Amino acid sequence: MLSVIKNFQEVIESKDIGKMSKELYEFLHLHCGFIAHYDINGFKAAYTNPRDFADVFIRHFDREHPYYNGVYSCHESPYKNTGKTKAEIKREFEKIVNLHKESITRWAKGEARKLRYAVYLQLKKEFEGGEIDECRV
Repeated sequence: MLSVIKNFQEVIESKDIGKMSKELYEFLHLHCGFIAHYDINGFKAAYTNPRDFADVFIRHFDREHPYYNGVYSCHESPYKNTGKTKAEIKREFEKIVNLHKESITRWAKGEARKLRYAVYLQLKKEFEGGEIDECRV
């Protein structure tokens, strides 16, 4: 398996954009319809949040979503000296996303729920005393 495909699979399966290599970053913004976000660090920051990972990042490879970035004739050219075309690599990305998109969506919803619950607990603790401190409102 090519390193770029292996790295994409690792990012998807771990749900961790922080594991993205420079090679994958360059492939994504050059051939998959992503903006560069200035550099790899900006790119990672843009998709670190579980909701952004699930609702934006993986949707570039989901044929059922408006963000989908399909395979075009320009992608039929070889990718480096790998023996694969950019189109073949993008199709591999699609397969990986299709295997994991439902679990990623559930995970992102669960992470958002955990965050809301933590905020709820903080607010509950703050306001359990009864009277509201007018100075803090």
